[in-house]
Amino acid sequence: MRLSIVTTTLILLGLGIARSGAQDPVPTDSIRPIGIIRASAVVDSVFVDRTLPHGFVFGGDWGAYLMARLGAVPIPEDLKVEVVADTQRIVLRTRVGDLPLLAKQALGPLLGMVPPETMVEGEIGLDRLGPKVVRFRLTAVRLNDLPVPEKFLQEVMAGVGRQYPALTHTGRDLLIQIPLDAEVLLAPGGVRLIGPPAAAEPA
Repeated sequence: MRLSIVTTTLILLGLGIARSGAQDPVPTDSIRPIGIIRASAVVDSVFVDRTLPHGFVFGGDWGAYLMARLGAVPIPEDLKVEVVADTQRIVLRTRVGDLPLLAKQALGPLLGMVPPETMVEGEIGLDRLGPKVVRFRLTAVRLNDLPVPEKFLQEVMAGVGRQYPALTHTGRDLLIQIPLDAEVLLAPGGVRLIGPPAAAEPA
């Protein structure tokens, strides 16, 4: 089943420029369609062709790349999601009124009773589940800086997980396969990719 852009925006909460590590990252970014191409170029160079030992992808472009992987395309040029990343988390921010209609419908139990100017913020963490698997997890959602109760969030996201089997059953976890001995690390402004050692076997 094809994921809608709205659902993926929720997961990543929706998660601007992907560049190599040659430039200093900036703390704030946004999701744009061109990010798919830029992020893919870095991923291919580090993990597939192995022409670079490491690379840096800005948060907005990483979000666009994952959305494309899930089939949530095309990405609107005017998607208004602010992405802020550091070494501990990725934070996505937007106004309820700036979410596409389908997103509001999908998140009806969560957003249906709040005014359009309400700020909605999702926090995403990253951890490693195995030699070739990393997990991006929606750890919290806040409305006007107030946390959504965990039990309620679990119920809403479990419904999303039942609709979209590309996600885990919780609806909060996105699993990404990487080469053996490679790394995906959160960094100020985005995500750092580190390729496997030259002697490592291809994944």
